[in-house]
Amino acid sequence: MVDWPPAFEPLIRERSRLLSADSPLEPDQSLTELGVDSLEVVELIVNLETEFDIEIPPELLQPEVFATPGTIWNAVRSLM
Repeated sequence: MVDWPPAFEPLIRERSRLLSADSPLEPDQSLTELGVDSLEVVELIVNLETEFDIEIPPELLQPEVFATPGTIWNAVRSLM
């Protein structure tokens, strides 16, 4: 079961060019498989910081942290 709040999923979906509207967003899908490029990851970071009133520190700006929706949510949750 995915435990992220409703506000999280649209932030990922907005950048997922390869995920259809009726397909579920799985926590272990890679952002690459979803069609998210590096510029969109930067936009996602800004939107996550705004939406969840957090600041993502430089040490979390690692490819493995932004690999999947699940790893991203774990990082966001740890900062709340």
